[in-house]
Amino acid sequence: MTEHTQTVADSSAKPVRRRWAGAAIVLLILAGGGFALSGAFDAPQAQDVADPVTAEPRVMQLHTSEVYDVAPRDLSEAIAFTGSVRPVRSADISAQVAGIANQVHVQAGDTVSEGDVLVEIDATDLNLQLRQQQSALNSTEIQLNAARQTLDRVRSLAERGSTPQATLDAAISDVDGLEASLASLQSQVEQVETNIERTLVRAPFDGTVSRRMVEPGQVVGQGAVVMSLVDLSRLTVDAMVPLAQTASIAAGQTASLEVHGLDGAVFEAAVERINPVAEEGTRSVVVHLGLDNRDAQLRGGMFVTGRIVTESSSDAIAVPQDAVLGSEGERYVLAVVDGEVTRQPVSVEKVWDRLGLIEISDGVAAGEVVVALPLSGLEAGQNVVVGAL
Repeated sequence: MTEHTQTVADSSAKPVRRRWAGAAIVLLILAGGGFALSGAFDAPQAQDVADPVTAEPRVMQLHTSEVYDVAPRDLSEAIAFTGSVRPVRSADISAQVAGIANQVHVQAGDTVSEGDVLVEIDATDLNLQLRQQQSALNSTEIQLNAARQTLDRVRSLAERGSTPQATLDAAISDVDGLEASLASLQSQVEQVETNIERTLVRAPFDGTVSRRMVEPGQVVGQGAVVMSLVDLSRLTVDAMVPLAQTASIAAGQTASLEVHGLDGAVFEAAVERINPVAEEGTRSVVVHLGLDNRDAQLRGGMFVTGRIVTESSSDAIAVPQDAVLGSEGERYVLAVVDGEVTRQPVSVEKVWDRLGLIEISDGVAAGEVVVALPLSGLEAGQNVVVGAL
């Protein structure tokens, strides 16, 4: 082979080798693209076969107004009333003897004790009358003593037969007459002494003077009212109660009342007695309440409003009426425990209709939280959160 022929052969062989290389490169690129496309098509298939994600449990939000915090409380049902205050004891004090009022020792509003002298009535005429009666009494006593001595002598003579029976009878009659006169005079003296004592008009009990109707120097007639006295240590409240509500009121029940003019002050009273018939022209019955007033805060005639407690329960466990679900014999509540609703059977002690509560004897304890309303879709086992999510 000539050198030229060799050169031509070499030059014709080199381009063939580049084409394979190029083909190889193209094949590699195509292969890479195929793998890329394969990955692109395979990715959704891998996602389809992945494990499904577990759904979070649904949580229901409860407003604070839809739950109730259970705590012991005092329960009571009461009947409202209005009424007025008056003293248990009061008296119009009258003069028992006629005369001139020499001295008047008290004014309206003064506090007095039993036996204190309120008014002094002039006793000059009575003292004169007393002296006259005592003089007659002394004279009669002297005559009686003499008549008894005479009777003793006559009786002695009569026993010996020295005097007739008529003389003895006359002596006995004289003694009897004088004894009767003496007894009458003694009664008259006692009466005058009593009248003299009555010239001092005294307080019949501890109390406060409410009215003074006499002045010094005024002529007072027998039986004329000179003072009015009230005892404010114990008061009576005349409470007006609707007739239909009196069936549940009984003596001994307690009552609380407020007095107009003493804002914020609450007084305790007790039912003492109940009028048997309604007041004429009304449908109300007067219920009399006893009220202690030793501190003298209250006055007769004050207007009051209050409540008579007809039934009560201390430290009771109670829930709203709508919180108790179920039928008779199968009552229950829905309680919130650790964020989950639980069904708790309960025993009903009493329904307090006026309070909108049901007292529970068993099944609910203080400190628990119960659902206060029948909420649609809320069931036992459901997760809840109270307040904002």
